[in-house]
Amino acid sequence: MTGADAEVAPYPFTTREPARAMADVPDPRLDAIADAQDIPKRVPAQVQLVDIAGLAAGAGTGEGLGGAALGQLRQADALLHVVRAFANAEVPHPEERVDPVADAEAVDLELAVADREQVERRLERVRKGVRAGEQGAAAELASLEAIAAALDAGRPARVVTEDGAPAVALEMGLLTAKPVLYIANTDEELDAPAGLAAHAEAQGAQALALPVGLELELAAMEPEEAAELARELELGDTRGADAVVQAAYRLLDLVTFFTGSGPPEARAWPIRRGTAAPAASGKIHSDMERGFIRAEVIPWDALVAAGSWARARENATLRTEGKDYVVQEGDVMQIRFNV
Repeated sequence: MTGADAEVAPYPFTTREPARAMADVPDPRLDAIADAQDIPKRVPAQVQLVDIAGLAAGAGTGEGLGGAALGQLRQADALLHVVRAFANAEVPHPEERVDPVADAEAVDLELAVADREQVERRLERVRKGVRAGEQGAAAELASLEAIAAALDAGRPARVVTEDGAPAVALEMGLLTAKPVLYIANTDEELDAPAGLAAHAEAQGAQALALPVGLELELAAMEPEEAAELARELELGDTRGADAVVQAAYRLLDLVTFFTGSGPPEARAWPIRRGTAAPAASGKIHSDMERGFIRAEVIPWDALVAAGSWARARENATLRTEGKDYVVQEGDVMQIRFNV
């Protein structure tokens, strides 16, 4: 996904130290914007991926490598859980079977155990606050009890929707509150196993299939040969690493806006859905957010059709937006600011 090197071996827990790398988010709109205006430099949006050690029984209470791994997971915005769905006798499974749902459930349990301990510690403190009459303690207690009840029933914190619970779970950084994508490492299948897809739906998560071995073979081939074989195998237009990166991007509920009203570069910027224009401009530079005045905005396809920012202004397809404007998917923006 990132082009970085990491040790790969046919035994469990090959990864002991986290491996970090950045992955470009494929987006043909960026090239279209740049090509229409003869902009030479294109800078795609990126996501950081961290490969950590697999979790085993006892990880939720910090046994073995579990404590360090859980600490790494708590820093993540979303979790991509790779589960085995391929058959290969040369690659042993710790449990001597191939069952992606069981593997998913095993790790989900460890995350829930860790969350339950964290919630219980918080409950003890908040109950004292309720007895002391602290403001807001009663409402927080109700949220924590709802989360605890869900965890005890085998449900993740992300599915708890009672008033205040999502905000409490987010503030605490609960592992089962994070968005999850299950990635089934298959032989050649392009659909996630039905059981895993059903498990993902029940967990408020998503699932996809990725034939990793096949993708590694394609990656070692010449690009033209790989593309031809991918077409023969009907792997689709967006596949392999690009499919996972795009899925991760969606999982984070990000949208993309662009800058590129002319040379030297066109750039894609990832922001949370619902971000207002001043905060979006802060992604470019903090001075822009601090001194934001207004933004000139145009949909990416309208800019491509116009061929340049100047012609878009001439034909009145540009519009001016103020501080309350919520940036939309595919907007191209030029920020006016003063500091």
